[in-house]
Amino acid sequence: MARQQAEWSNRINIFWLKKHGYLHKDYSRKSGGIKWTRRWSDEGSSIGFAVVRDNWGTSEEKTYLELTYTHTDRWSDEKSDMNYRVELATTPCNLGGKRYWFICPLSKNGQYCGRRVGVIYCIGKWFGCRHCGEIAYQSQFEGGKFRVGSVCEPDVERAYNEIKIKYYNGKPTRKYKRYLRLREKMDDSWMRAMAKFGKVF
Repeated sequence: MARQQAEWSNRINIFWLKKHGYLHKDYSRKSGGIKWTRRWSDEGSSIGFAVVRDNWGTSEEKTYLELTYTHTDRWSDEKSDMNYRVELATTPCNLGGKRYWFICPLSKNGQYCGRRVGVIYCIGKWFGCRHCGEIAYQSQFEGGKFRVGSVCEPDVERAYNEIKIKYYNGKPTRKYKRYLRLREKMDDSWMRAMAKFGKVF
């Protein structure tokens, strides 16, 4: 089966949500939407969403992304109204504050995924991580030949998995600092991509 390419897939990026203020702690619910378009076509698709905080402002607070959209089957044209929840998790940032992640809600081969990821992709009727959707980056299609000066998500994932200790004597370790540098580059790349292909409404 041909693999879907990440750069041309409809996706939602946690850093895009943060940039547009949807993750601000002073909101118990903030709604918006995204419209995806293609450079070579006027056709597009859209999705409504809300960042929701249950038990807002308490120690039991839980945050999730609520997605609302209509899915059209590519073979039968049958339409399904979807209301779909993706849980969010947080980790502490190096200089204070916290960083949000999506928790992939999909199951593969009967096993719940639960991966902590920065991007979720449209996979059939659902949204989940690229592993569950078998989605590849352009550099993987090209054997990595055209990654000059760029960083891809697999680089960031590998760097994160190599970390055994984040801090030593109160200072970030070398591997943790490397991960943070790659993460920052990756975030900047995604923000530029979203500026081209995703519009808020």
